[in-house]
Amino acid sequence: MKRVLVNTAGWIRSDVEAESVEVQLVYEPSDPFAVTVRVVRDHEELTWVFGRHLLAAGLRSMVPLGEGDVQVQATSVLTEISRVDEFGEAVVLRIPWWNSREFIRLCQLEVPRGHEACDVDSWVAALTAPQEP
Repeated sequence: MKRVLVNTAGWIRSDVEAESVEVQLVYEPSDPFAVTVRVVRDHEELTWVFGRHLLAAGLRSMVPLGEGDVQVQATSVLTEISRVDEFGEAVVLRIPWWNSREFIRLCQLEVPRGHEACDVDSWVAALTAPQEP
């Protein structure tokens, strides 16, 4: 199984501004339930990690899905991923629908839905392994 990586352009909107950004969608089969969205804006990188199933379901929904800090929904040509930041402000990322759909398709080729598995013992070992200085 290999890592899935899709680079795209997007637009991010907060309560005060909107700007174009570089977006990277990342899926690691070693963490099969999660996706990572990296947003590069100005000299800052935002990293959002949330459920793969939420992104996949949101691509088929015209209303926001998600009960936590992250919600996903589709519009006619865009995928909207909204997140409440640490200051309680809503930040909305818009990316082309086709790119997010292709990302999910590639993820499911690597690890089909319903076949996700976590090696908890390896995960705990990695967390508790001594760190080199």
